[in-house]
Amino acid sequence: MNELILIEAYPIKDILKYLLQDKTTKKNIIFASDSYIDYGEEYTAESQMTETALLGINSCDIQPRIYKTSAEQVRRTRKKAEVFTPAWIVNKMINYCDAEWFGHENVFNFESPTAWITNIKPAEFPEGKDWKAYVDSRRLEITCGEAPYIVSRYDTSTGEVIPIDDRIGILDRKLRVVGENTYNEEDWLKWAIRAYQSVYGYEYQGDNLLIARINMIYTFCDHVEAKWKRKATIRELKKLANIICWNFWQMDGLQDTTPCGAPHDDSLQMSLFDDDNVTENESPYCRVYDWRAGKSMEFRDIKKRGKGMKFDFVIGNPPYQDETTGEQKTFAPPVYHLFLDEAYKISDRVEMIHPARFLFNAGGTPKPWNKKMLEDTHLKVLYHEQNSCNIFPNTDIKGGGKRYI
Repeated sequence: MNELILIEAYPIKDILKYLLQDKTTKKNIIFASDSYIDYGEEYTAESQMTETALLGINSCDIQPRIYKTSAEQVRRTRKKAEVFTPAWIVNKMINYCDAEWFGHENVFNFESPTAWITNIKPAEFPEGKDWKAYVDSRRLEITCGEAPYIVSRYDTSTGEVIPIDDRIGILDRKLRVVGENTYNEEDWLKWAIRAYQSVYGYEYQGDNLLIARINMIYTFCDHVEAKWKRKATIRELKKLANIICWNFWQMDGLQDTTPCGAPHDDSLQMSLFDDDNVTENESPYCRVYDWRAGKSMEFRDIKKRGKGMKFDFVIGNPPYQDETTGEQKTFAPPVYHLFLDEAYKISDRVEMIHPARFLFNAGGTPKPWNKKMLEDTHLKVLYHEQNSCNIFPNTDIKGGGKRYI
């Protein structure tokens, strides 16, 4: 089980310092969580994650959520709204996106109630679209955690490993299409890199973000070994790490800024790939990279009309309520509607899991917001589960109850 993440071995150990980069601050990502404070002063929420902290004598053990103790999982669910989505739900949601893009269903697999059967036939593309357009389609997973919507090495809710041919993540599907339509290693590598350039995600907590980045590296290595019967080179992995660190960044999703402000330790140096335009604000606005335009920009600028870069699909499982308003409060205010509103600014197609109470004009969401959503003719309920425990077992989310996609 513990072999899902091996920081101290190839390929991660060789490129760990690159995977820790924060492209906005030109320092390292921070823990942004007090989960590791027992290890010492270098493990506070505001501390940068370093190679020493992860590989040194007194290093902490970064592992997927499924390996954390039950008490720690409950605590992180309460304090950080950390609820990981089962792979069958992830697959169902991505299938909805692909059905719209392709114009028909069952492109990559056939769903069963809580699983799927892989469609082994090569993907067929509709008139006016080709495989290259699919690879380049920009897709963003919000509050991505370990990035289960992007890569599916394992089911994040169980830890069960998923064979490479049966994986269902957005990037997994893109790499499958690349493999079906390229016939030499040079072309495969070119379009595999473009696939990585087209997927994005942001996350608040540093350990989750690092695991997401590591999962993307492992995914590349898995495909190189399966397709070309060799190991990925360190040069290839460094190039990929630069893309991943730009596209998967640490951010407060409601403020568009780095968590806890900018780190103040100036001793850590970044790579030559970094953009020169860096803000020195206390809480800098996060930057992302538009690979087609060849430039970086502030993420908040994407929300402005006429700024060019948009996402074809935004997908995810956002926090449902704010649990940081004090232990004595009996009401946790909802926040999922805020994530929805922000997502609509960067894409016309948004698909998320969230409570359904607003559909009955109930719950804590503002009444005007409920009215706006209920009157929106573009809003569709794609899947409804009456009992949330059927999707998120052993998880009590106040104000949740029903879930809609």
